[in-house]
Amino acid sequence: MADLGVSSKDQRVDKAVDHFLEHHNVETGGISLRPKGHEKFEPHICATGNMVRALAKMGYAEDDRVLSAMDWLLSKQLADGGWNCSPSGKHGSFMSVIQPVWALSEMMAHDARKGWEVSAKRGAEFLLKHRVYRSDKDDSVVLLDFLRLHYPIHYCYDFLHGLRVLTELGIKNDPRMNDAVALLLEKRTPDGKWNLDGVYRGWRHAHAMHGEETVSRPEERELITQGWGTERALQIEEAGKPSKWVTLQALLVLKRLGLLVPGL
Repeated sequence: MADLGVSSKDQRVDKAVDHFLEHHNVETGGISLRPKGHEKFEPHICATGNMVRALAKMGYAEDDRVLSAMDWLLSKQLADGGWNCSPSGKHGSFMSVIQPVWALSEMMAHDARKGWEVSAKRGAEFLLKHRVYRSDKDDSVVLLDFLRLHYPIHYCYDFLHGLRVLTELGIKNDPRMNDAVALLLEKRTPDGKWNLDGVYRGWRHAHAMHGEETVSRPEERELITQGWGTERALQIEEAGKPSKWVTLQALLVLKRLGLLVPGL
């Protein structure tokens, strides 16, 4: 909705935001995946980063609840400049890093407060030292899915999303981005567009199912284990075909890098 241009000027949006924050904003400032009253009502880094970015873009950058969530995110930054959604994680995770840095880029576009720029630079350096999608140990690709183009991005990651956030922060001419930029140009189709390579379908939580209905008797239960994929995905375009959203983000990245040649 933030990408589509909805804003706090719409009373319906304002009401929905109040409802969301009332049920998902914990006392420490972070955003919980689960609502109040749930046994696991606790702040989550990816969800907080994603929501801070979206809310700031919709006009809530000065909202005390959003500012508090931003402060909470900064308090969770690791020594390596990254973030990790696991409480025991000591090394940054691409998926956990990109959301707080994205939030910072949007918040700083409204008002660069003390500490934000330093935190953003540390987070960006984490992505750059990994060359956007590579391991800093052996130069291998961390996940093959990072090489595919997606939209919406949800709380996940791919190389274009990394380039998007880095360039939004004003970073360019850094040679550690070259591999990702080259891959972006390579994926451009002859007609100047980019295809949607895949669709994120979120996280499937473990639950017991029988057919299409949940059952209560143990002998009838078939455990569906945790993993990627759910039928409740938000899919705007068809995978494998030209994507307006991916093409837009790719062109914006190239424009920020000074690589967008008019007419080509």
